[in-house]
Amino acid sequence: MAKNYTSIFDSPVWSFDTLLDNIKIKDYILHLKENDKGRTITNNGGWQSNNLHLQIPELKDFFFTISNLLNDCFIELGGKSNYKVKINDCWANVNNKGDFNWPHTHEGFLSIVYYVQADDDTGDLKFNHPSKLQQTQWQSWKWGEFNNSTPIAHSWVFKPFTNRCYIFPSWLEHQVHVNDTNKTRISLSLNSSII
Repeated sequence: MAKNYTSIFDSPVWSFDTLLDNIKIKDYILHLKENDKGRTITNNGGWQSNNLHLQIPELKDFFFTISNLLNDCFIELGGKSNYKVKINDCWANVNNKGDFNWPHTHEGFLSIVYYVQADDDTGDLKFNHPSKLQQTQWQSWKWGEFNNSTPIAHSWVFKPFTNRCYIFPSWLEHQVHVNDTNKTRISLSLNSSII
């Protein structure tokens, strides 16, 4: 008897460690925070900037690097060479003790979070399984030896680190755990589309 196993509906998540000048980026974000009250969307506490212009000189290297990474991911997914990934919008986040982000999705093709300043204990990035039924129907935490690194896990958790960038499908629900430390976590997030 032949047995075949096919994994379907995968959700890719890439991680990259960059060599960007975070001092310049951090100074820009903290100066902006002092002069802009920001907005509240999915953040509970913390500060989130309004959308940032893609021509900001302090972020030029960041946008260049991320654009290249996004296009590499697009090609890896089988994207056609006559298309490319374009950054739609970008915003900054500053989170202190007690701050977190509720579960949410983004609009677009691929989204990213880039950690300008973060330690592994300043609030994990958690991705939730796309099907709400998975967690209630399979309850793998009760009857199996499954954890957050198996294909049928109901969630996956990734640690924040300075210079780390995570790229993921915009439709993949995610949240940021509470920062329980006295350290500040600073990040940039953005969405993209195909042109």
